[in-house]
Amino acid sequence: MIFSTEKIAENAVRLHQATASLEHYTGIVTLHGLVNLAETTGRADLRELAVQWLKPFYSGQVAKVGGIYDKMYRCGGNASALLVKYGMAADEVLPALILKADELIKEHPRDPHGLFGKIGAPEKIWIDSVFAVCPFLAILGNLAKRQDYIDEAIFQIRVFTDLLLDRQNGLYHQCMNFQGPGTINEDHWSRGNGWAALALAELILELPDNPEIIRLYTGLMEACRKVQDEHGLWHQEMTRADSYTETSGSGLILYTVGRGLERGILPETYREVFLKGLRGMLGYIALDGSIYHTCRGCLAPGQGKIEDYMNWPWVRNDVHAFGPVALAFGQALRLDITEIEPVAN
Repeated sequence: MIFSTEKIAENAVRLHQATASLEHYTGIVTLHGLVNLAETTGRADLRELAVQWLKPFYSGQVAKVGGIYDKMYRCGGNASALLVKYGMAADEVLPALILKADELIKEHPRDPHGLFGKIGAPEKIWIDSVFAVCPFLAILGNLAKRQDYIDEAIFQIRVFTDLLLDRQNGLYHQCMNFQGPGTINEDHWSRGNGWAALALAELILELPDNPEIIRLYTGLMEACRKVQDEHGLWHQEMTRADSYTETSGSGLILYTVGRGLERGILPETYREVFLKGLRGMLGYIALDGSIYHTCRGCLAPGQGKIEDYMNWPWVRNDVHAFGPVALAFGQALRLDITEIEPVAN
């Protein structure tokens, strides 16, 4: 059976909206996928849907969004910024987004290194933050000609990398100081690396001539390539093939590979990495669009050991499942991959 990449991406977006609230950070990721899909396909119905679903955010009607960066997410975060970038929202939306970016930079608590941290315990930092803040600031920096936003985005990804990247394998640990002062979790968690990848996927577009960003991007992509499994996917603990296949991290990594192929940053050999991954993902997406093997919400489980992450369960149609699928299969369209066939058993 051959599947439409466009339909898979669209189904993921619609299933999220049908089964869970979009007023959560995972909803912002899915809306990011929707905006990208609307821009890629040029479909008027998807453009209208993106505006319809995001307007309550950027017009100030959403009072709270689940996630540490609630105040920024309330405006629609990355998705709303892209809506303006792609000309789907009027320029008058931009001031509301700038207000949230200014609030983030001036008011969000920071750790001693200057990184955005956990509210109430700012010394606690985690890699998930970079997907939330770095694209938002970089996109707005270009739209509003605010170099301070761009500088902040670069600073955040640089210092998070300095602190959380495992130099032995090029993969990120999730967090620091959650198990006590100075502690770094042992994991190489799939979605954590996916969050870092998502940030870099957008930064290579917004800052195409920045050699530091390109270096961070290519380094992470090569590290991911080395631990891609025989079916094209990545595992909950990326260095352990005996942990379960995890689809949200896999989707985010695939999206990021696709962005690098589109930009010409990655060699064409990565096209097979991308295609193999898409085929592998089909094995975890049911005909009704349900998505399996997605790690549920996960932040510093247990003692932060590799085994704690490996034992953290997956959930069918978890809220983290939909956005990564929408992003990855939507990106396939940008590479003229309109259909995909699963690997034969």
